[in-house]
Amino acid sequence: MAGCCATSEPTCACGSKDVLLLACSGGSNVGQMANDAAKALDGYGQGSMYCAIGVGAQLPGFVKGTGKKPCVAIDGCGTGCVLKTLENIGVKPAVHVVVTDLGIKKHGEFDHTNDDIAKVVGAVVDALAKTP
Repeated sequence: MAGCCATSEPTCACGSKDVLLLACSGGSNVGQMANDAAKALDGYGQGSMYCAIGVGAQLPGFVKGTGKKPCVAIDGCGTGCVLKTLENIGVKPAVHVVVTDLGIKKHGEFDHTNDDIAKVVGAVVDALAKTP
């Protein structure tokens, strides 16, 4: 993983690997949607997946890496675990998206559709486009 956070001088956070994607992967449909959306965004070249658990555990290498690129926090619900993880180390994400704020109901099953993932991906892309 060395070198994954090499810095560059982005002019815009959208459409590049110049942002870190930290996602919930909690035990609900919306947690899994957040994680699946982050994987899709990585695959589309909209950012690089980053380990929210490593940051939450305050592992030095992971914490240090969050200071090298803008961070995108994708939370499943209003509890905001990813946002709080970043705040606890003094990092304000460039973008914060909450799946349940998109009108998707939280439940304990893991079923979701590609349309649900597209909705989350779209929200992140739209928010990134508004980020200087």
